[in-house]
Amino acid sequence: MELSAAVAALGALAQESRLKVFRLLVRSGPSGLAAGDIARKLDVPRNTMSAHLAVLSRARLVTSRKDGRSVIYAVDLEGT
Repeated sequence: MELSAAVAALGALAQESRLKVFRLLVRSGPSGLAAGDIARKLDVPRNTMSAHLAVLSRARLVTSRKDGRSVIYAVDLEGT
């Protein structure tokens, strides 16, 4: 991992809610979880969770994919 990517990843994880999201997604495995399920499990408002997931995505720590009306997030093993 390049230094700039490591700094971005560590910065994204330096916030408690984002670290909890990342840990939850690691436990969920490659199938991931829907954004709404993540918000419910961590008791975080959906709009706030959306912002957290965007930060994790930009840091290349998580990936997303559409599944019907849901967006599924999983740990990005290629980006880390």
